[in-house]
Amino acid sequence: MRPKDILVVLDDSRQSTIVLRVAVELARRFGARLEGICPLGLLAAAAYPGAGGEEPILVGGVGTGAGILAPLEPAPELAVPAPDSPPERAERIGVALREELRRCGLDGNFVTSVGRPGGAVAARGRKADIVVLGQPEPGQTAPSAHRHTVEDVLMTSGRPVLMIPFAGEFKSMGSNVLIGWSETPEAARAVHDAMALADAAARFTVLTVRYGPAPDDRIELPGAEAARHIARHGFEAKAAETVAAANLPASFIVRPSLTEADALLNYAADISADLLAVGCYGHSRTREMVLGGVTRDLLGHMTLPVLMSH
Repeated sequence: MRPKDILVVLDDSRQSTIVLRVAVELARRFGARLEGICPLGLLAAAAYPGAGGEEPILVGGVGTGAGILAPLEPAPELAVPAPDSPPERAERIGVALREELRRCGLDGNFVTSVGRPGGAVAARGRKADIVVLGQPEPGQTAPSAHRHTVEDVLMTSGRPVLMIPFAGEFKSMGSNVLIGWSETPEAARAVHDAMALADAAARFTVLTVRYGPAPDDRIELPGAEAARHIARHGFEAKAAETVAAANLPASFIVRPSLTEADALLNYAADISADLLAVGCYGHSRTREMVLGGVTRDLLGHMTLPVLMSH
């Protein structure tokens, strides 16, 4: 099912301009409604009084009407010097979003929230088909707020999350898709979610990361049946395999998850993939979401858009 409601998380960082452009292009491609949300806690986690609250509070929203699609132009710059308050900064972000929606003839909305940022985004995301988020940038003003937002949305929204790296331009996405495959429910959902975002003529590679030698009695690659499933939906698809830490037995790998993340990203670069889709994992610890190793490492080192499904 193609997305018809897209939620994009915006702040006033430089990266947010890139995130908005990606979300706008997705909305244009699928004729989707685009809603932007700016949690005030992401603008000043330490300074804004409501940033540490547990319950999200929706502050307000303004919609736009739908119209004829216009050519995509660069989004207004969201990064501005901001000595003023978070609500004032958020209003400038809303103006930029509304202008982009108007220019592209897209239906959409803008809201802000106080309280725990991830809770507000997750709650809003449950009424969307996909959530678009930027990778937390090293050295940003509120790193813990951004990290917890990503964790909350991945684990509690019930929707796939498209993560956009903090560096780079991503003008095309969904024509060459790499699936990080494992025999898990999360990976199966990643396949389904990736097909919804893919171009009609997209190529899929279903990649399994292996440690150590392959079984002697193996008949086909582990992802072969998943590739056939994708092909039955009309896409070109094949299974592939790569070996992590090829010179070491699995018993010698102290942190295999880091090696697996690197293997996925290296393979993505080798085949010039423009989208990586993976299942993400996590568990609860003292009311805080803790991501699994591969997910956490991908979030820290991603070099292309990553679609995460839980």
